[in-house]
Amino acid sequence: MIKNTVLFILSLLIINGVIAQNQEHYKIDIKIKNSNDSVLYLANYYGDKTYMADTAFVKGKGNFVFEKNEKLAGGLYIIVNQARKSIFEILVPQSPDCKFETESPEYVQNMKVHNSSENNLFYDYLRFSGALYDQVKPLNDELQNMDPDNDSVQLLKDTIQAINGEMNGFKETFMREHPETFLSSFFGLIKEPIFPDTLLTLPDGAKDSLWPFRYYKQHYWDAVDLSDDRLVRTPVFHNKLDTYFDKIISKDADSIFYEIDHLLSQMNELGDMYKFTLWHLTIKFDESQIMGHDAILVKLSDLYFSQGKAPWLHEEVINNIIKEADKRRSTLIGNLAPNMIMQDTNLQPRSMHDLDNDYVVLYFWDPGCGHCKKESPKLVEFYKNYGEKLDVEVFTVCADTNLAEMKKYIRDKKMNFTNVNGPRTYTQDYHDLYNVFTTPIIMVLDKNKRIIAKRLVSDQLVDFIENHKKYSALEESDQ
Repeated sequence: MIKNTVLFILSLLIINGVIAQNQEHYKIDIKIKNSNDSVLYLANYYGDKTYMADTAFVKGKGNFVFEKNEKLAGGLYIIVNQARKSIFEILVPQSPDCKFETESPEYVQNMKVHNSSENNLFYDYLRFSGALYDQVKPLNDELQNMDPDNDSVQLLKDTIQAINGEMNGFKETFMREHPETFLSSFFGLIKEPIFPDTLLTLPDGAKDSLWPFRYYKQHYWDAVDLSDDRLVRTPVFHNKLDTYFDKIISKDADSIFYEIDHLLSQMNELGDMYKFTLWHLTIKFDESQIMGHDAILVKLSDLYFSQGKAPWLHEEVINNIIKEADKRRSTLIGNLAPNMIMQDTNLQPRSMHDLDNDYVVLYFWDPGCGHCKKESPKLVEFYKNYGEKLDVEVFTVCADTNLAEMKKYIRDKKMNFTNVNGPRTYTQDYHDLYNVFTTPIIMVLDKNKRIIAKRLVSDQLVDFIENHKKYSALEESDQ
C-alpha cells in the first residue's frame, strides 16, 4: 500500500518539479541540416529515468525552437527526434538562450554552438574523447582476440593505458582550468579514486591487503560536489549511488543509515540531489530482501520524514511512511520480542516468555495456507532432529479461529510444538505486535527473547542457529 501510493504521488511531484521552476525564460534554437523531422523533444535525465521537458515543432526545414517563460533546471539534456531516438546532448548550466547548428548523421562532429561557452567546451570534449575512442577500440578488440602468451599483449596494454591516461589528463586539466563549470562538476562525478602505489604496512610488518578497498571507500566521493543539484540530471549519479550502497559499504542497517545520513548532510535540503537521494534510498532499502534492513525505514522515518526534512512530499505520503515504520518498530532485529499469551488446543493460556529454551522459533501459520502446508512438515523435521540438540522450542500461532481445523492440522502434521490460537489472546493482537499479515512467517528468538532473525524458512534454521551459537560463544570468550 505504501509503495504504490507514495510512488504515484512522488512521480507527479518529480515530473512537475523537474520542469516547473521560477518564472524565467529560456530559448534553445536547434538547426539540423538534412533533417526530415517535424518535431523534436527536449528531455532530461533524473536519476535512472528520463523525463520530457519540452516539445518544438519545425519552423522551416530543420529549424526548431524550445522556448518557455520558465527556468530550465541545470543538467544534461537530450535532443530526441520524432522517432523518439536520442540524437545529441546539450548542457544546461543555467537558464539558456543559445543556438545549436549541426548536420545529420554526424551531429557531434558537425556541431556549432552559439552563445554558450560551456557547450562549446562540452563539444570540444566530446570530439576529443570520440577521437581517443576510435584509437582505443580496435586495440581492445585485438587484445580480446589475442593469445595471452603473445609477446604483443603487454605492448597493446601499455598503448591502451597511455590513451586512457591521455583522457584522464584532459579531464584533470579541464577541472583545474574551468572549476566553475558544470562539465567540471560532471568530471568529478565520474572520477575514480587513484590508489596509492604501495600497500599499507601493519605494525607487525605485514602488508594490509584490505587497504586498497578501505582507501577506495574513504575517497569514493572526494571529487563529487554533492551540493550541485545539476548532477542528478545526468545518467551517472544514480549508478554511482547504487554502486556505493550495493558493493562498497557494509550491509548492516546501522552502517547503511550512517552513510545515508552522511551523504544527505552534504546536500542542500531543498535541492534536487537531496530529494532524489533521500527518496531513492528510502525505496531501495524498503524493498530490500536482506534481513534487518527494515530498521532503515524506521530510522529514516524518525530522523527525516517525521522531522519535517522532506517538505516537498505530500502529507499523505509522509504519514504513510511514518505509519509503516511504526508497524515495524517492535520487531526489529535486537529488540525484545513482545510477549504473546494465547490459548492452546486445551483452551489453557500459554505464555511465549515462559519458554526457557536457548532458542524459540516463532511460527505464524494458517490451516488454509498453501505455503504453510509445505513449510510445516519441514519445521516438524527440523524440530525432531535438532530441537533437543540445539535446545529449541517452537511456538506456533495459528491464524484461524476454528479450533477444530487447528487441532486436525496439528495432528495430521504431527506438530508437537507449543501450539496456540492467535485470535484467542490475552495480549495485544499479534498482527499488530509482529506486523504479520501473511503466512507462513518464521522468526527466531534467543534465550532472552530478543529477535535475532526473521523471515527465514525452516531449511535455514539449523545453519543460522549453529552459527549464532558459535559466534555467541566467541563473544563470551572475548569478554
